[in-house]
Amino acid sequence: MQTRVAVLVLALLGSDLDFPFATVLLDETIVNGKSRSAPTPQTRRETFSAGATAVLVDVVVRNKQDRPLRGLTADDFEIFEDGVRQIIGSFSIVERAGGIGIRVGRRVAPSTTEGGSSSPETAPAPADRPVVAIVFDALKPDALELAQRAALAYLPMNGETDARVGVFAADPGLRVLQSYTDDTALARRAVQGVTAAGTTQQQIEAERRQTLNQRLTALDALGVGRDTAVFSPDPGANATAAQAIIEQQMTELELSMLRSSDSLDRDQRGFGSANALLSVIQSLAVLPGRKTLVYLSEGLPASPAMQARLGSLIGVANRGNVSIYAIDAAGLRAQSTLMETRQEIDAAGQERLRQTSMSRDPTNGPMTRMVERTEDLLRLDPQGGLDRLAGDTGGFLIRDTNDLGSAFRRIDEDNRFHYLLSYSPSNSEFDGKFRTIQVKVRKPGAQVFARKGYVAVRRPAPGFLSYEGAALAALDHGKPPNDFPVSARGFVFPDPKGIAAVPIVVHVRTRDLHFTVEEERGTYTGQAVIVARIRNAAGQTVHTLSQQYLMTGAAKDVGAARDGEILFYRQPELRPGVYSLETVVQDVIAQQSSARLSTLTVPGVSPDHVPTSTLVVVEHTERVPSTNRQSGLPFYYGDTLLYPNAGDPLRLGRDTELMFYFAFYRGSAEDPAVTLEILAGGQTLASVPVELAAPIPQGRAQHVGKLPIDKFPAGTYELRLRLRSGATEDLRNTFFTIAK
Repeated sequence: MQTRVAVLVLALLGSDLDFPFATVLLDETIVNGKSRSAPTPQTRRETFSAGATAVLVDVVVRNKQDRPLRGLTADDFEIFEDGVRQIIGSFSIVERAGGIGIRVGRRVAPSTTEGGSSSPETAPAPADRPVVAIVFDALKPDALELAQRAALAYLPMNGETDARVGVFAADPGLRVLQSYTDDTALARRAVQGVTAAGTTQQQIEAERRQTLNQRLTALDALGVGRDTAVFSPDPGANATAAQAIIEQQMTELELSMLRSSDSLDRDQRGFGSANALLSVIQSLAVLPGRKTLVYLSEGLPASPAMQARLGSLIGVANRGNVSIYAIDAAGLRAQSTLMETRQEIDAAGQERLRQTSMSRDPTNGPMTRMVERTEDLLRLDPQGGLDRLAGDTGGFLIRDTNDLGSAFRRIDEDNRFHYLLSYSPSNSEFDGKFRTIQVKVRKPGAQVFARKGYVAVRRPAPGFLSYEGAALAALDHGKPPNDFPVSARGFVFPDPKGIAAVPIVVHVRTRDLHFTVEEERGTYTGQAVIVARIRNAAGQTVHTLSQQYLMTGAAKDVGAARDGEILFYRQPELRPGVYSLETVVQDVIAQQSSARLSTLTVPGVSPDHVPTSTLVVVEHTERVPSTNRQSGLPFYYGDTLLYPNAGDPLRLGRDTELMFYFAFYRGSAEDPAVTLEILAGGQTLASVPVELAAPIPQGRAQHVGKLPIDKFPAGTYELRLRLRSGATEDLRNTFFTIAK
């Protein structure tokens, strides 16, 4: 069980389908005449562009009085990428007049030489008008009232606005209240239609945690549980002390459960909000002009699990040149958001003192657990995520004020006046790494607001996540890398509807990855990224599937971590055709990668014939209770889950049998005849009939069988399946290796 711990933990970070674990063997056929419901495809389209690589940067410059700084020329700006100064390729001033229905503006034309003079140009075309997305998070009534008042003040009562405005709600799923429009009446109606969230469960639990911490403090003052405490000769006093110890233990247990629930709840809420924001950012990224996202929220905690998600969100925003302006809609709080953080950190310190003064550790965990807990608490401030989201995308955070309208006034100023710079990076390598951007202005007291960087990847598809960058770069950079062993395989399960379920399985053993052990902190860290990319015959990407794996724990447990494995599983859907499957595993710490390339063929389906599935070599199996089964998974065989072998070798002397699996559909024709052949070096070693369970009704049927291999010498073998039904014959094959 310990070898799968990493996968179980990481399933909480967004993995769609991770297998449970156990072992059982069987040899029979199960028939299921019912058609399964097809899961929703995870389609991604990719936009291709030609021409020279250039980076476009919107820059807002303000003076000491926080007013727009005008009159700057290209000579006043410097751009640095990863600390290296870049040559400014173009320089423009975007300026628009304010007022309803007024779209009079000017743009200073790009200079032909660095620092060259500029001359005014005609107003930007309507397509260059700014676009503003107003996103309301789940807000309590008081916060919503402040947010609505500020947004309505920004939107005029009648007429048109210079910007196109869209209104959305993220609570936590995305709701489109009003698509992008210049009709302010529609936008105002959408803002007025946002509803408040009630008292949340996390608020109730936060109050309960505070009460429990106060009770533990009171028990500590009485000396409950200390080794120095001695029992009194008075039996009544002893009974009272014993009751107090039991109360302390029960309080600690409840507090531990609430903390675990709080951590998971924060991550779940954060993921929901991040996914909603990602959808809005993607809608903005394809539009021209200056793009602004106004996020009205009471907080977005940047927990450890949310750090990677926030990084990806910021990467997508920067790539689409979207500036995020975050507004703490709670306004001027009676109690600082840091108060709960401070209280929790104090409670964590008291718990550590309690552990050292007691003869037991109520957590049964390593001392480093409190270190990790403290680091988590430092990111508990709900404004932490908002600050990072705004600061890294060239926007800003408005907090600790009831004048939320000031944020919209500043947004309007930035949209009406800003500078537009571009440059061609001196580093033309698409290595998937993050490149920092720093814009400097040669004016005393100038405040510069611009995006902080981008990920250097070639042709990023919509929905690209920042952690995928280096892994995808390894795929696109010449010869596929092979730094450590990796197994990867795609399987095809046709359906009568004509769309095949295509499970993708990638397997890597953690002993082949690098771990960093920090002796002072007593912790270990490992990190891996797995990406599977599917392209059609035209070379277009139809699916990009990925997962980031963060592995941490106590240093004493690093041996168990190195003895584990990661099993990546995704199940997209594909129409008939030929596809290429590219999979890559990146060891983030060692900066090493291994890739595997293969071909997927999805056969066509006719009314009279549904082709047989891929012939699968089964690694092992597990019996799964009905309450834990996932629908639509082709590897369920009754109550048993089959783990496919993605290419790992079998071991001579250890593996005495080979288990295989396939699925097929029986039409109106006669029962199929199935033959299994074993080949080596192209020569047939054996051919045996496969006995199917009878009778076989029409519909989907499955078969699992076993083949003795204890007499086979080491080598690579081909397993070939022939299934004849009426006038049709399906031929499926797979390869397996027996190693010494």
